Amino acid sequence: MTRDLRLERTRFRISPHVRASISGDGLVLLDVHGGYVLASNAIGARIWQSIEGDADCASIADRLAADFGIPIDRAEHDVVAFITALKMRGLVDEEPAC
Repeated sequence: MTRDLRLERTRFRISPHVRASISGDGLVLLDVHGGYVLASNAIGARIWQSIEGDADCASIADRLAADFGIPIDRAEHDVVAFITALKMRGLVDEEPAC
């Protein structure tokens, strides 16, 4: 399987109006402007931490596959789905690709 080049380059910037709390159970995000809360499991928490660490989508998927013992195509799907949900809610913005 050939990896989508866009996945390898895409990074995200966290919105300044988002507050995150990570625990062993997962992730809770608070949009202080919108007033809503988003909760996620441990995989969502790991994706969020990777975004905070400036990792690109492909690196995040590789890390998930290794850490959770899941196939890379499943990890890529989960990363794209989670980040799409974050983008739709205005919690992250896509950084321009190099």
